[in-house]
This record gives sequence, structure tokens and C-alpha cells, in this order.
Amino acid sequence: MSRREYRPTRAKPAAKKVPGTYTSSSRSKSPRAALGVYRTLMALVLLLILVILGGTLYALVLRPKPAASGSSHSGASSAPANGLAGSSEASMFTALGRLRCPAAGGAVILQAVFPYYPGDRPFSEELVSRIREFRNLTLDYFAALSAEELYRIPESAVKAELLSRYNALLRLGQIETLYFNEFLIIE
Repeated sequence: MSRREYRPTRAKPAAKKVPGTYTSSSRSKSPRAALGVYRTLMALVLLLILVILGGTLYALVLRPKPAASGSSHSGASSAPANGLAGSSEASMFTALGRLRCPAAGGAVILQAVFPYYPGDRPFSEELVSRIREFRNLTLDYFAALSAEELYRIPESAVKAELLSRYNALLRLGQIETLYFNEFLIIE
């Protein structure tokens, strides 16, 4: 049998209580102070909840209407650089930008735009995701034509062909009308 040694431990000296100071044990004995802190913290939490709920209700129910951007007497509204505007009225999709399309024996400078409804969010997102493909289709179309052929083809036929190619790519909607802000044939 092994023998265990017993070593007594030293007890820590008790902290002296100085009048006017509080130790952790004296705080727990003061329920009034704890109740005051509790009430203050609960008031702050409730105020925070009310602010969050108020902001949510304002955003969902009382949302201010977006201001109309400019006059729409020409049928085209000003759109941001990415081609999307924030209103539910028809806007012009201008994100394709100005394209310089090489053609056999020349080049074509083209800026195609079309109306769309920014309120139709899925279709707007599809348009933005297809910008590169629209540009490539336009470049491929004009690369297959010579400058002489471009002079003979009416602008309406070029618009109709590009419109049908653009719409063949789209799944969530269709482009109804295509406009050229700029259409120059350079030899």
C-alpha cells in the first residue's frame, strides 16, 4: 500500500473591506444597482429593436418613389454607363457602346440602342450578361460584308438582321425595336 502525504494548503487572507468601495461580492448584495443596470440595458436593446423594425417598415412600405430622370420627349432617357436605369418606364439600353466593325474593304462605325423596361429585372440582367455576345454578333455580321454590299443594303435590312440575331440569343424576353444612333460606312 502506498502512502499518501497530506499537505495542508495555505488559506488566502481575506480582503479587507474599505468603506465606500464595492467588491464583487458586495455588488451582488445590492439588488437595486443590478436592477438599474438591467433596466438600462433592456431599454437600449428595445430601442435598437424599434430602430431596426422602423427602418425595415419604412423601406418596405413607405419607400420613396425614384425621381424621374430628365424629360422623355425624345423617347430616350439617360441611362447609366452599364445601360440600366432604375425606373419602370421604358429606357434605352446603351451598353453596347460604339463599335468599330471591320468589313471587307472598309469598316463600319455603329452604335446600336434599343428600348427595354428596367422593371423587368431578369430580362435586364440577361441583357447585361449578353453584351459581349451582342458585340461579337455585330462584328461577325459586318465582317462578312464588303463596303460595297453595305452601301447597297438598306439600313432597315441591317437592323432587321441584327435584331433577329440578338433575339436568337435571348431567352427571357425579346427586343422589339433596334435603333442606330450612329451608322457610318468607311472605305
